[in-house]
Amino acid sequence: MNLPLAAGVLLLAIVLLGIGIEVYRLQARKRRRRVAVSAPPRRLPHLERRMADAFSGPRAVYGDLFAEFSIWRQSDTTRMDVATRDPWHGLNAFTQSLILRHLWRSLTEFARNNVLVHVDSGTPRAIVWSAMSTENFNDGGKLEPWAPVKGRVGTLYTGP
Repeated sequence: MNLPLAAGVLLLAIVLLGIGIEVYRLQARKRRRRVAVSAPPRRLPHLERRMADAFSGPRAVYGDLFAEFSIWRQSDTTRMDVATRDPWHGLNAFTQSLILRHLWRSLTEFARNNVLVHVDSGTPRAIVWSAMSTENFNDGGKLEPWAPVKGRVGTLYTGP
């Protein structure tokens, strides 16, 4: 048999095998994505334990505003559902926004994807807080009342 012809056929077979493997990998990746997108939401108790401390600041200043919360993950979004108590509705919209921004920021530290905070889902007073809400929120430089006093710039409490 002709040696250059045999080497050419072998090389062609190797290239075709490589192309076949790559096509299979790409199709398998698409199948995995479709399964992940259509997967039902799953609860994340480890994030719920880590987020419990984020509620302590607002609770110390405004009282017991929240009845319960749960954190869920579906595809590329982490969602925190928060149920409120009556004192929450007595707060003005600015104070509610400060608290929601604080909760959203705390959750983004733990989650590695898009974060949404849903307050009282399914009720007329429902609120959804997202990255866009944080960007559009103008706090006028006001710090959260539960933020540590040490290190506040522009106050009488500024210190080393």
